[in-house]
Amino acid sequence: MHRIALPVLTAALVAVNGPALAQQKAGVAEVFNGDMLGTNLRYFESIAGIARTSFGNQHTYWVEGCEITATVSGDAVSALRLELSPKCKADIVSFLGEAFSPPASQPLTFGSFQSAAGDLSFYADCLTMCGNAYDPSVYAHWEGPHAVGYREVLLEAKQVGDQAVDAASRWAQDMSEAKGEDWVIDTKFNCERGFDTQAQQLFNAVEVTAITIGSGLQKPGC
Repeated sequence: MHRIALPVLTAALVAVNGPALAQQKAGVAEVFNGDMLGTNLRYFESIAGIARTSFGNQHTYWVEGCEITATVSGDAVSALRLELSPKCKADIVSFLGEAFSPPASQPLTFGSFQSAAGDLSFYADCLTMCGNAYDPSVYAHWEGPHAVGYREVLLEAKQVGDQAVDAASRWAQDMSEAKGEDWVIDTKFNCERGFDTQAQQLFNAVEVTAITIGSGLQKPGC
């Protein structure tokens, strides 16, 4: 039986495990980063590690206890989504630059993003008669100018906290009074922009629970 010298064996283990160790050291700021948009999936996973789950063109990763989802269109990463929490914060300067980015040190709200970037268009999975199958979300969409490569941003707020639920209820009530309850139930507001101003006022102080940045972002329809 041939014996492998210890130094040779150690070197082989380092060579094999080196990339994996590097992946483990990657932080949220390295993975949820504007430089990752447009990269191919193989390169992205050399930084983020192997996906925990994949569904179609959506690949989800766990980085420093934070959930990051990459959307792949063709051979390139077209969008990145980060679930937010006190531990998982989004520094979006690498995506949009300082001129369009709210301070990363403060909680991200719809109002803080709007103040930095500009007007938002609001959407929702459901506002009334939603059932209990899942927690619906309200979304705000922004399309950037040429200065940021026309990158899009989609802010989400799950209707679970008191502030978000109250804002969604008041928004639904305002639209029901103007357009009728069926109009709201059928989510017709997703295809009209007449109530965005009211939504911005109501959701101004609501904290964002997830943010997606990239191109070709999908929004709820009517």
